Amino acid sequence: MTEVVFLTEYRREPTRLLMLLRRSAADDRDAFTRLYHALSPDVYATVHAALGDDRVNEVTAATFLEAWHSADLHTAPGTDVAGWIIGIAARRAEEQDEPAEQWDGPGAGASHPSHASCSPREMLAGLLKRRTMRRSPFRRG
Repeated sequence: MTEVVFLTEYRREPTRLLMLLRRSAADDRDAFTRLYHALSPDVYATVHAALGDDRVNEVTAATFLEAWHSADLHTAPGTDVAGWIIGIAARRAEEQDEPAEQWDGPGAGASHPSHASCSPREMLAGLLKRRTMRRSPFRRG
């Protein structure tokens, strides 16, 4: 019988988040989806606190895209995955004077998902679609 783990448990157990990040670094989309669902409320809240409603979806999407692209660089034992990803969100919220990345995901007719009506599920699908095969220069094999 498979054990059902609620996403809130991942937030309370850093080793589970690290396991999800390691699996994400190995291109496990299910693990990335779980990581997204576990941390997106905290990321959204962090960005919303910094920006209000302005560009919250855009910065949230950019945060997870950056985490997905650089996951393989942050898989060392003891990594604070939630702190790292929320730190990305805080930094990106502060960088809002810079031009936004070009978005080609759901709602691409708008300048970015924050200007289109797309659900978190559609945003996640767009993030997964954009993931390129980026490997760390430190990874063997």
